[in-house]
Amino acid sequence: MKSSYRPKKYLGQNFLIDKRIQQKIIQACELRAEDTVLEIGPGQGVLTRLIAPQVKKLICVETDRDLIDPLRSSLSTTVEIVHADFLKWDMSHLPDGIKVIGNIPYYISTPIIEKLIENRTKISNAFLTVQLEFGQRLTAQSGGKDYGSLSCFAQYYADIKMLFKIKNTCFKPAPKVDSCFLRMTMRPHPGAIGDIEKFLFKLIQTAFQQRRKTIVNSLKGLVGKEKLEESLEILGIKFNDRPENLTLSNYIALCKRLML
Repeated sequence: MKSSYRPKKYLGQNFLIDKRIQQKIIQACELRAEDTVLEIGPGQGVLTRLIAPQVKKLICVETDRDLIDPLRSSLSTTVEIVHADFLKWDMSHLPDGIKVIGNIPYYISTPIIEKLIENRTKISNAFLTVQLEFGQRLTAQSGGKDYGSLSCFAQYYADIKMLFKIKNTCFKPAPKVDSCFLRMTMRPHPGAIGDIEKFLFKLIQTAFQQRRKTIVNSLKGLVGKEKLEESLEILGIKFNDRPENLTLSNYIALCKRLML
């Protein structure tokens, strides 16, 4: 790869240059000879070269046209390089049980997570480098300031674990904030389906839009105070609890109770 290449700020490009962290990522992915791997944004191909020899098939989706030819010329012909915007790329042709690996830009982190969740039946695990603050929101538990509707949404569809933090100096150009590496193990078939699932996320989003209010005051406009208080009492949830005090399990139970 040409050393003269300049990362594009508008694409959120921050290339991982720390070799120790590169190896740590590869080890954490637990790659196997039978794996099919999808790499989101291979960039200059640093991780790509480490992944390729260890797996059956590697597909890399890169949006930057200037990186496509250098990647193709520097990698084995067994690596499939796709020039596409990942958010617009069709994943339906992929086999089931793939692993996803990527260093994803902060400005499109949420849409990428949403797309992976939408295609979760194709994915066993996603291993992602994200900005630390975003990773903390994804993995947050009830009661903390980072816990919110994104936490509930992501954790409903996947078991998410932050594996390790990565200092900003491990990237070039160095971003202003640190990052982290996390694993998402997909739940292909979560508990609620159909209308219950839609109502669950409407309930959660409504609650967290007014997170400083009590759960009763934040939700009474959506479901009615009398029915809400009756449901909370049956479930043993305090009327003066705030939205961040309720666990995902609490929200699921409340959703099911309110739909009776």
